[in-house]
Amino acid sequence: MSVKVHLHPYLTEGGEAQVELEGKTVGECIKGLVARFPAMQTKLFAKPDKLHGYIEILVNAQPTVPKELAYPVSDGDEITILVFLSGG
Repeated sequence: MSVKVHLHPYLTEGGEAQVELEGKTVGECIKGLVARFPAMQTKLFAKPDKLHGYIEILVNAQPTVPKELAYPVSDGDEITILVFLSGG
């Protein structure tokens, strides 16, 4: 299943803002994303299978909490990875 993944600029450091990946769940898609861009592992995950608290994932503009990585996706869905950063 082909899924579009929209990436926050923090994750890409000026690279691709959108990629197409395969997967049946958000977790499978994120696994493919990290395989393609290994530096994203530490930006996305606090520990294995646990996203950082500042990461939010939407599927078709709908929050995926509490399922997050187990949230199912279908062909044509769009995943958006948001990063909530603060500072001054």
